[in-house]
Amino acid sequence: MRILFTNTGPWGTGSATVVDAISQEMIRLGHQVKIFFPDSHFESMDMERYYQNPDVYHIWEFPIRENDIELYTFPLIITDPHPRNYRHAWTFRQLDTNQFHLYMEEFKRHIKGLIQSFKPDIIECQHIWAMDHAIMELGYPYISAAHHSDQMGFRYDPRMREYAVRAARSAEYIFAISEHVRREVLELYSVTPEKIVVIGNGYDQDTFRPQHVDRRALLGQFRLSIPDAVPIVTFAGKLSKTKGIDILLLANRMIQKAREVHFVLLGAGDLEDVLDEDKMNEYCLDHVHVLGHQTFDTLSKFHNIARMSVLPSRSEGFGIAALEAMGCGTPVVVTRTGGPDKFAVGEVVEGENPEQLAGAILKVLSLPGDQQLILRDEAYRVARRFSWKSVVETRIQYYKLLRQPFLGSPVTSP
Repeated sequence: MRILFTNTGPWGTGSATVVDAISQEMIRLGHQVKIFFPDSHFESMDMERYYQNPDVYHIWEFPIRENDIELYTFPLIITDPHPRNYRHAWTFRQLDTNQFHLYMEEFKRHIKGLIQSFKPDIIECQHIWAMDHAIMELGYPYISAAHHSDQMGFRYDPRMREYAVRAARSAEYIFAISEHVRREVLELYSVTPEKIVVIGNGYDQDTFRPQHVDRRALLGQFRLSIPDAVPIVTFAGKLSKTKGIDILLLANRMIQKAREVHFVLLGAGDLEDVLDEDKMNEYCLDHVHVLGHQTFDTLSKFHNIARMSVLPSRSEGFGIAALEAMGCGTPVVVTRTGGPDKFAVGEVVEGENPEQLAGAILKVLSLPGDQQLILRDEAYRVARRFSWKSVVETRIQYYKLLRQPFLGSPVTSP
């Protein structure tokens, strides 16, 4: 089978992790895959994998110019930072009419050429957004995948609502990453329930696993001076209000009064873009280390030397980051969002509640050694249930229902 995936942005986000992992599993099973995404060609330690592998990755390069209209970078769905984009990069909401038209027409031109050359049996669009709508206008059948950030974008960007609704209603199926996202899709797009299929996510079980890591060497690599006996707590995700980083820094004031704890924050973004000026005296950055976007291998190593991980999100569709920590045998503290709280091993707290968050973190850190080992074992055991293999098996069942020989032309005239 030949499957074409589209995504609104390059690697470094949850949806890109999903489509990359699904694609690798499908390739292992003998299918042919193409992944289409935009990128602004930022230098990074991991870009060679994508730019040197055109058999799998088809990159739509930015900036784009036509006469006096310019798209200086690919637009984001919501304002959360992207590791492959500029700080404060624009969103679709900020594009003027001419810029949005240029985006849509250039996408159609690129994707139509790719469809004609690759001849996919299935097209799956990540996010119910602009790309699905453009493929609909070209007349090709497609599946949409709802990741929750697109539902956040629906609420944030009024202009995109009509495009998203039409795209959702025209999709053959909508794959929702959780029951929570399924309910959002039903509420926002008024599609028939039968169209929505809940397919959760997995995580990279080869990378995120219990392993021996030299704590001193790893900390030395990042010039971190943390005493051997002091616990480390990891956070992996964008530094944004969506992920609740500001709530964590409010909780940290209470935590540091109780005991010394070091937080290692791994993800794109800048703290100063997250913090409210009127609360600066309430935040506590003591023993908080911001390391920026890192590779999965580095994330795994930090999870392995951490006592626990935290995901204090205000909103979360699934929460792969929590699974990745648990896959390393690291318990988690998460907020009740309808995502990671459904599988988390550790503690679940209400959102927007720094007192609860601080209490839960201190509770897990204070467990006796034997109870910590039990919790770590349970975290690992639960995480292992979530494999990309099972996610792909489910997807393929629905692909087969839609698969038909590629005809080389749209189902309907554009």
